[in-house]
Amino acid sequence: MAKEKKPYPVLYVLSTRGSLFRNGSVNPTLHFGVVTDEARMKEDPEYAAYMDEMINKEIPQAIINKFVVSQPLYLTNDKIPFLLFKSNIDPYSLKEFCKAILQEISFHTGVRHSGVYGLDKTLLLEMNKNPGLLGSMHLSNKGEKLTRSEAMKDFSQPLEFEGDPMDQGIMCPFDIWKEEKRREALKEQQKSDDEEEIVLW
Repeated sequence: MAKEKKPYPVLYVLSTRGSLFRNGSVNPTLHFGVVTDEARMKEDPEYAAYMDEMINKEIPQAIINKFVVSQPLYLTNDKIPFLLFKSNIDPYSLKEFCKAILQEISFHTGVRHSGVYGLDKTLLLEMNKNPGLLGSMHLSNKGEKLTRSEAMKDFSQPLEFEGDPMDQGIMCPFDIWKEEKRREALKEQQKSDDEEEIVLW
């Protein structure tokens, strides 16, 4: 008797147009997140802004750049980030790179950070559009939306790095980021001052 296939959890997009991914395709999918220091997030606005930018912009871009040959696609469902890979992703290298990110962000912030990590296959579907003939082959194994299913637990396993925090040269250091933000704020303030209306009495 044939073994029943496990349902594929589903990720939804408005459209796959312009991407290499087909509506109804099954793809290796990564969820990786950094666990922030919640107390510091409330008390330190610069840390909160830095972590938000790293988690939502720099870290996904760093993974895309590192594994560009696997043709990654970044998307979010329910504001939770995921990366889909078209082909040739090495699970070991991917996990080690995510550990290196944790190691570096811990170095830059002075606080040891852990993460959540999961890599498995998901079904990609366009909203309100049926897949074509090839894509429809996987619909019999369609599961629930990933972010609202039990499968999300498998994509949120604890991840720790070994050794001491270390600069890996992957992302913008916290000190440099703070200096850049202060410079931008000063530039905006000067621009605002220059544009102030001059009133003649």
